[in-house]
Amino acid sequence: MFLRTYNSMKKYLHLAHHSERYLFINISNITRKILEEEQFKKSHKSVFFNSENDQKSIFEYIKKLNVKTIIIETSDLNRLPEKITNEIIEAKLQGVKVFEVHEFYERINGRIPLVKLNTDEYLADDIFSIGLERNDFILKRIIDLSVSIVFMPIALLVILVGSLLVFMNSPGNVFFSQERVGKNSKKFRIYKLRTMRSKHNGDYTKDNDDRLLTVGRFLRMTKIDELPQLFNVLNGNMSLIGPRPEQEKYVEESVAENSYFDLRHLVKPGITGWAQVNLPRATPKDNLKKLEYDLYYIKNYSPLLDIKILIKTVKVIFTLNSN
Repeated sequence: MFLRTYNSMKKYLHLAHHSERYLFINISNITRKILEEEQFKKSHKSVFFNSENDQKSIFEYIKKLNVKTIIIETSDLNRLPEKITNEIIEAKLQGVKVFEVHEFYERINGRIPLVKLNTDEYLADDIFSIGLERNDFILKRIIDLSVSIVFMPIALLVILVGSLLVFMNSPGNVFFSQERVGKNSKKFRIYKLRTMRSKHNGDYTKDNDDRLLTVGRFLRMTKIDELPQLFNVLNGNMSLIGPRPEQEKYVEESVAENSYFDLRHLVKPGITGWAQVNLPRATPKDNLKKLEYDLYYIKNYSPLLDIKILIKTVKVIFTLNSN
């Protein structure tokens, strides 16, 4: 398939060159992941260059097709010919942007590229180096406590109103408690406002789920049901921002599906997070994307990223759970 695409792109050189294109040097599994993204296909035009047998100069592509960005695949190739290396360096000196394909994937998607080659084999990049430094954890904890204490009076009032709505809709315990997996795979109990009938099987929520209370839909869309988790933040089991805490059975299923899932437990789970705001209507089919978002957050953590997530969280709330 990609050989045919590559050959067809050679003909592309004869087309008008008024619009910018991306030049991919060599194709890999991660390149394919990029090219399969619908949004990328709609908004970008790509040209391909094979460093082993392409006879053209990279500068022919740059000049004729107005290439401003080069993406190099290195994970499946141990070396580049000196001629091509020199051309790439010269292009960079002339202002052309050059990215390694892993870096480019992260930049355009806000996710870390995860590739499972076979049932028991993974494409490993620098994934094992991710993790927060001790100072990051200290700063994060200070921010968590400060923000939680400041907003607790307002949160308590909203929780009280939400509790009354739940009780009026479905008498009984207004709070929902369940064991989840947290930092370093330690288990803890999470607290939420109850949004479903008192008795259900605990499976993932589906569209038009008949287990949801009428008021439960409203509480979920506005994220009011999540507010009791501020107590989890205060007692240190959770952070304001981090990966979504999951039940142990789902963690085991996810780790069996992708071993990298356990890396999410390098940090505390959060009330909101990078995956939650980018995929607010995620389904089990989106598990890989959610994991890529979570690991991107851990790799690129900063207070500024947390602020960005908080802003996006507010947007999700006011747009009722849509991107």
